[in-house]
Amino acid sequence: MPSCSSRASSRPSMAATSISSSARTALGMSDTGWDCHVHVIGDRRQFPLSPTRGYEPPHAPLDDLLGHLDRLSIARAVIVHPSVYGFDNSCLINALVGSNGRCRGIAVPDPESTQDDLSVMDRAGVRGLRCNLVNPGGLTLDQTRGWWDWMRGAGWHLQLQIDATKTDIASLLNEPGLPPVVIDHMGYPPRGTGPEGIAPLVDAVKQGRVHVKLSAPYRISAEPAPHRDALALAAALLDADPERCLFATDWPHTELAEPPMPDADWLSEIRTLAGDRWQAMQNAAEALYGR
Repeated sequence: MPSCSSRASSRPSMAATSISSSARTALGMSDTGWDCHVHVIGDRRQFPLSPTRGYEPPHAPLDDLLGHLDRLSIARAVIVHPSVYGFDNSCLINALVGSNGRCRGIAVPDPESTQDDLSVMDRAGVRGLRCNLVNPGGLTLDQTRGWWDWMRGAGWHLQLQIDATKTDIASLLNEPGLPPVVIDHMGYPPRGTGPEGIAPLVDAVKQGRVHVKLSAPYRISAEPAPHRDALALAAALLDADPERCLFATDWPHTELAEPPMPDADWLSEIRTLAGDRWQAMQNAAEALYGR
């Protein structure tokens, strides 16, 4: 029976480079820490894609993900359910079980799911659910409200994709009963946006009201690698509060015709930018996902 851990692949590895031993030593790195935003795309015979999917994903099985983590000397990862599976979280659950505790998950449950259904996901390693407030499809915020009490009690959070230049972040975070919130991709602003463009998000980080993923620079940058404009956003968020910032690669970089800058380079950029604050970022990830 095929599974998400199948080694077959339809395109080259997205992270062919690795961090050398000397570079790791210089950066004070060890085989620890989290990559807080990755995806797994399994065998299509076992895990059929949604007929209404918006893009064609690469084949990205669990074994390839674990190889990606090993090359970066990262201990653990957060697998985010991709939209190409609709509300079918089977591939996610299969990957979490197959990772033997190395990975945690963010699900997109069917809106009709019960708290018992969510509890089953929790036992498999799911620690939150994702809403896309930018593009149609997936879960809307309103569809999750009935789960909020359970989520807070279970230690789950809401992972939200927003456009931080358009979303009223203060009003969003003032929703009564809202679980903890994690924001994707530095607020996913339009390409080339400067720190002033995401000022409300930076303020929310500074106030300790939200976590944000320092991820996917190639999705928000107007410059070639190393994407200095995206690094300026990361710097502003880190300066606001490193304990609210999460490192992530966005592997395997879906919807891109060619691989972006090597994941090892993005890790080195963020590790250098964070400096002594890197451990605070890892502590934040452990608090969200570690149990």
